[in-house]
Amino acid sequence: TRAARAAPRRRRGRRAVGAGHVVDLLLRAPVLDPALDQLEPLERRLARVLERERREPRRPGVPGRGGELAAHRDALRVGKALGARLARYELALNEQKTRLVGFVRPRNGHPSPDVFDFLGFTFYWGRSRKGVPITKVKTSGKRMRIKLKAVNTWGRSIRSQFPLNHIRAVFCSKLRGHIQYYGVSFNIRAVQTFQMKATRILFKWLNRRSQRRSFNWEQFALYIRANPLPKVTICHALV
Repeated sequence: TRAARAAPRRRRGRRAVGAGHVVDLLLRAPVLDPALDQLEPLERRLARVLERERREPRRPGVPGRGGELAAHRDALRVGKALGARLARYELALNEQKTRLVGFVRPRNGHPSPDVFDFLGFTFYWGRSRKGVPITKVKTSGKRMRIKLKAVNTWGRSIRSQFPLNHIRAVFCSKLRGHIQYYGVSFNIRAVQTFQMKATRILFKWLNRRSQRRSFNWEQFALYIRANPLPKVTICHALV
């Protein structure tokens, strides 16, 4: 039947998405400057380059699937075009934070692929439940530390200025923002870790509102149970 013939194509499509997770996240990334809206054609060009590299047959003398040397040349051309496009809007790439990364599918006999940070995420190669190598992301360790430090500064400054329920409402708003950005496939554990550590920080500062402790941990846990924190969930599925 037509459905039976179409099924293999859909399965191949899912594998293609697995190979293009990085491009998918780049295209979904929030725009930080209105002028960058003009970069959409270049982003589509980058997606086409990576898709062509994936589909290209392996050529003798060229290592890797689809020819890593060809992909390297394409990446250089895209980087050059990106710099020229940004210059049109009086912007420039930060050369200290711009580099080419050898991020190819891991294979036996080849060096381990690079791990890199981008937009607050660490990109790395992992394996699916079926053992197939796929691109995964997790919260960058540096960004996690910055976020927790910000929560600590906020908790210290606000602890004696507002009622408890107001502090909880603001805290929940901060957690929702974190979940909505970092709640992507493969990153649930890191988001849960952030929420747990941020909650511990809030507990510490709530107990320093006066010379007398406001809670012990059991009482605080009962308060959180009665006033639940936002649920950690996947907001952006990459597979």
